[in-house]
Amino acid sequence: MTTSAAAFRAKTIFMKSWKPRDPPSNRDRLELYALHKQSVSGDAPAKEPPDASVADKAKLTAWRNKRGLSQAEAMHQYVSECDRQIRVYGTRGAADKSSQNNDQGGGVAGEGSSSHTPMFGASTPQNTPSGISKNEQDSNVLLCPRGLAAIPLLCAAASESRAAYLARMRQTHPTNGWWAKQEPLCLEVNNPLSFPEKLIIGMAALVEKLSLYAGGIMAEDHTVLFLSPRVAQSFLWPLHNVFLSAWIAWILTCTYCGSVAMMTQTLLFGAKRTNIPLNRLFLEEINPAARAVESLCEQHQTISVRISGLALMPMMILCDWANVVVARVGIFVGSVVFVSLGAMTWWYWICILPWLGIAGICLAVMSGWCFSLIELSGN
Repeated sequence: MTTSAAAFRAKTIFMKSWKPRDPPSNRDRLELYALHKQSVSGDAPAKEPPDASVADKAKLTAWRNKRGLSQAEAMHQYVSECDRQIRVYGTRGAADKSSQNNDQGGGVAGEGSSSHTPMFGASTPQNTPSGISKNEQDSNVLLCPRGLAAIPLLCAAASESRAAYLARMRQTHPTNGWWAKQEPLCLEVNNPLSFPEKLIIGMAALVEKLSLYAGGIMAEDHTVLFLSPRVAQSFLWPLHNVFLSAWIAWILTCTYCGSVAMMTQTLLFGAKRTNIPLNRLFLEEINPAARAVESLCEQHQTISVRISGLALMPMMILCDWANVVVARVGIFVGSVVFVSLGAMTWWYWICILPWLGIAGICLAVMSGWCFSLIELSGN
């Protein structure tokens, strides 16, 4: 399954003039950027410019996430991603024409917004629209293209320094916190299996609310026990980073376990019945997830993200083993090996990783005391 250079260039030209009916999310914009850069320039540079902004870091991280992907394969994925986004977000001209044709029938239900949000307007990622179009459902796009595409932005958000975090808390209204706007990325909100992800987001939103209200209560010389709001917010800053890392770990774990479940269905009932080919699972879920884990362990990542990458390293190893079997024996045997390895290591994902997350929260609380003492001594 390849894409010619001419088809890639044609799609690139089309996307420059494409006017989506609904503004694409930052995550989807990042995904297209990364695939285009990988197609044109190959692997991303190891070092980032010293004066790189948060947006530049997010783009470079997304590009690094495609490291090892051949330029031909990157072209193919770029064209496929373009087609997916066109289905999801629609085309403004097509919507206008459809509304004109349906004037006598009541019009189109739900007009797309013509306003466009900037690609990178904040130091933390924006929400991805939770609605999934019928075309996207029919194409059986699997668990986490949306989640995997969010990982570079979440990594960039986790790299926020304590000074930048304190400045953002000072400028943010208590009712406008970033975590309060987030939603599950791996599963639908009403799916019971999305509870762990909603728990992570809810706990992080609570921590952020405490940090914002601490700034409001102790600001403007209304000190409490001679403490400034920066002391309390410095205590809560490590928790913010740990919850970001936990969210990244959950996205990748959900991707892995979901891939095992869907590959099992395909092996039992066949690709025609499930509409999920085995090679597509490897291409769109397993290989990107393995490379994402590898990117978490790179030197430019923050400590909390790198620890999450180390905890998820077994996932990368299992995915790489399955890929070796696929290359040497075939897709069917490689899929059986992948499912078998997933079944044998269930205890790690269900028992060990949650305890590692709890240990990370405890370490964040202990380090929070250290940062608050540092801030207190600076006053």
